Amino acid sequence: MKTLLTIAILTWLAGDPAPAQASGPAVERHRLDNGLRLVLSEQPAVPIVTIECLVDGGARVDPRDRPGLASLTAALLEEGTKGRSGQDIAGIIDSLGGSFGSGAATDWVSVSAGVLSRDFETGLDLVSRSLQEPTFPEDAVERLRTETLGSLQASEEQPGYVAGRSFRAALFGDAPYGHPSQGTPESVRAITRSEIQGYHSNWIVPQRTICAIVGDVPTKRMQQLAQKKLGSWKRGPSPNEPTAAKKPPARREIVDKPITQANVVIGQIGVARTNPDFFAIRVMNHILGGGGFTSRLVDKVRDENGLAYSVYSRFGSNRLPGAFQVVLQTKVESAGAAIELVRAEIARIHEAGVSSEELSAAQDYLTGNFPLSLDSTAKLTSLLAQIEYFGLGDDYIETYGQRIRAVSADDVAAAARRYLQPDALVQIVVGPRSDLEAQGLGPTP
Repeated sequence: MKTLLTIAILTWLAGDPAPAQASGPAVERHRLDNGLRLVLSEQPAVPIVTIECLVDGGARVDPRDRPGLASLTAALLEEGTKGRSGQDIAGIIDSLGGSFGSGAATDWVSVSAGVLSRDFETGLDLVSRSLQEPTFPEDAVERLRTETLGSLQASEEQPGYVAGRSFRAALFGDAPYGHPSQGTPESVRAITRSEIQGYHSNWIVPQRTICAIVGDVPTKRMQQLAQKKLGSWKRGPSPNEPTAAKKPPARREIVDKPITQANVVIGQIGVARTNPDFFAIRVMNHILGGGGFTSRLVDKVRDENGLAYSVYSRFGSNRLPGAFQVVLQTKVESAGAAIELVRAEIARIHEAGVSSEELSAAQDYLTGNFPLSLDSTAKLTSLLAQIEYFGLGDDYIETYGQRIRAVSADDVAAAARRYLQPDALVQIVVGPRSDLEAQGLGPTP
């Protein structure tokens, strides 16, 4: 059943005149004395409440010799706090029929909980304790280390993972985003409990934290309980931020693997999420390869020539400039031809832009699909936290459709010319070296 919020958003994004009383979800923002930011929205349609706290950092700030430190630290936040073991925490959340978890992404560490609104204080208590007083039990450290090593070993058997890992390393080098978020086997084995505690002390601090709370609880009570649970959290240090990667020159690499389906990643350093041309880039990428079965890459590489099982493009949305990449899988013997078509499509949109028909179809899809990111309390909580994190503005939700529809064909053409560099692409191909070199796909001299 759609909530009133979802129905209103569907109306705005369809481009129909909004009713006079229509507005985005009512949101309150507060900053505690310790620097922690609160984003609060009362949504009484369903008797649940969701809490999501984002801590600025994540894999982006991993030390160069300790990739995976943020990921391991984040996973341990739910493994025990003062006076509570990991089993105690799991038992509490199970008794409430709720959800609770922690993890690390590229740019942040997150802790989240979802509970019935009557259990809001308990859910917020779990989140606040995990942020402030994790104990990092030795047995949990070793168990998660073993699990991570097993996961990394399994991932290395997946050609797609190997292609992505190799692409990031070639594109970003030792700069942020250049290493796997989970780390490497060598770094995961080397991480100590002391280093985990140090990451927590240095980076998981209130002035770097945003907590979004959405649900069937009055915002006044949300604020009062947040002040009670998080207000005494002491400010931490302000470590030096890592700098963005420099754009590498064009290069080609082969990762030798005896497989029958080549995995390919082609791309370049893209833009940060706060780039003022974000909406033009979003529309441009949708037309190029982000639009699923309606994109140019799918039409040309898969449908017309039958050369790829899967092909798509993506512009990463990160605090620092992320990656633009085209990803495809194809038979080893057709890798050269498929790559040539991909490069041609990147060059074509760079040089000639897009048609009015393509623009209109992309705008219809992007505005029509947007409400799906808001159709649950958890999704809305996550989006509000990220809006605050990236500083996207109070009106982001209600103006999203207008901004997409304001993009012109000239805007898309300008974005393609400015942000795509067909002559400076990084190319990684995973497959049998001899077969790939025979197609002229050898490494850059």
